Amino acid sequence: METTGFQEIFTRIRQQLLPYGKKMEVRVDKKGVYHLYIIADFEMAGRSYKECYFAGTVIQKTMVAFYFFPIYSHPAAFTPEEPIRKNLKGKSCFNFKKLSDAQEKSIGVLLKQGFDLYKKKFSL
Repeated sequence: METTGFQEIFTRIRQQLLPYGKKMEVRVDKKGVYHLYIIADFEMAGRSYKECYFAGTVIQKTMVAFYFFPIYSHPAAFTPEEPIRKNLKGKSCFNFKKLSDAQEKSIGVLLKQGFDLYKKKFSL
């Protein structure tokens, strides 16, 4: 099934994110915006941080964005599967104007891989 309405795409991606919200801080959960953060001390690129963005989704004017920070912080650990590879714009943002079941499944795979990686790093 392919979804083309932005609200429906957002809802499907948000559903993928919801289980991770139990182990992280849901920083924003309002109409058209959902963001997850890990609250933990860590170091990246020689700088210390108190929190780390994990993932989120936002309805934009022309598409729905899915942000996935682990692919930015650990690029060698991730190779997006074919259904969503073409949707990767920049280093950590996937843009969707329509969402297929295969793409939704690929988002789920990325989230699990990212969570497993960060679980070790942050002791979640």
